[in-house]
Amino acid sequence: MSDDIIQKAKRVLGKMGKKDLYGKHLQPFLDVLKYLTNKSEYAEDELYGWEKVVQVNLRDTENFYIKTNKPFAEHPKLVIKQGNADNPDATIITDGDTFTGIMCGRANLFRENPDIFRIEGDDTQVYIFFMLLRLTRQEHVEQQRQAEAKRSGKKIKIE
Repeated sequence: MSDDIIQKAKRVLGKMGKKDLYGKHLQPFLDVLKYLTNKSEYAEDELYGWEKVVQVNLRDTENFYIKTNKPFAEHPKLVIKQGNADNPDATIITDGDTFTGIMCGRANLFRENPDIFRIEGDDTQVYIFFMLLRLTRQEHVEQQRQAEAKRSGKKIKIE
C-alpha cells in the first residue's frame, strides 16, 4: 500500500464529501475506487458472483468499463479498463462532470434528462455498481472515523 494512493484517496474522498468532484478528477477517482474496493471485505461480498460488465461512455473523455476479475474466486477484484468492452450488460452514457457529480451526490440525474444521463441495457447492473461505490466509500469513512477516535482516545459514537 503506497502513501501516494492513500494521499490520493484522502483528496478524492474529501472532494466527494464536499460534493466538489468533477470530470477533471475522474482518473484519480477511478484509481481510488479500484484501490478501496479491492481492499474491502464488504466489496468482495458484493463482487462475488457478479459476472456483468458496465460500460461508461463519456462524451468528453475516454470511455471505460468495469467488471469483476474472477467473480467466483475467494477474493474477487474490481477491474477498471480504459476503452470499450465487447457486449457490455449495461452502458452509462453521460459526460465526466455528470458522472462524477452522481458519484459525489452533487447531481441526481437518473433518467430525469436522457440527453445528460442515459442507461442502455440492464439498468440493474448500473444500480449494483452505484451501490458498490457507496458501500466502499462508507466503509472507508467509517474506518477513518474509528482510526481517528483511537488516536485521540475518544469513544466511538455508533450511529
